[in-house]
Amino acid sequence: MATLDDVARFLGLSKRAVRSRINALGDMLEGYLRRGERNRLIFAGEAVAILRRLEELRQREGIPIRQAADILRGELLDGPDLYFVRPEVKLALLQEVIREAYRERDQWREYALALQALLPPELKWLTAVAPPAPDDRRLN
Repeated sequence: MATLDDVARFLGLSKRAVRSRINALGDMLEGYLRRGERNRLIFAGEAVAILRRLEELRQREGIPIRQAADILRGELLDGPDLYFVRPEVKLALLQEVIREAYRERDQWREYALALQALLPPELKWLTAVAPPAPDDRRLN
């Protein structure tokens, strides 16, 4: 899950630009956005992947946001209550969600290692609880 600030940073856009893209996509992001504390927007990984795909289309084709949203809507097949994604688009979305999960995992791993370095001597036994290195396959 990501906040509006996280998504803006990830896409290299301002928060206002991200909001305009959300408006252009309309109900395509329904189910992938929710409101958190103090009414903050919370994005599921799928929403981030869809926004990234929109931005890729817009930049690659050199087209306005609304036109890119229409192309993206064409990639998503309209179902009765939700959008069914074509297999190649679904694969790209899932790959982006996985990449984002890896980035988040690595960020938390770095945080845990930094905390381990700050442990006082009487708590050093806690370092045995965490995997010793990123190569530890238990978490990968």
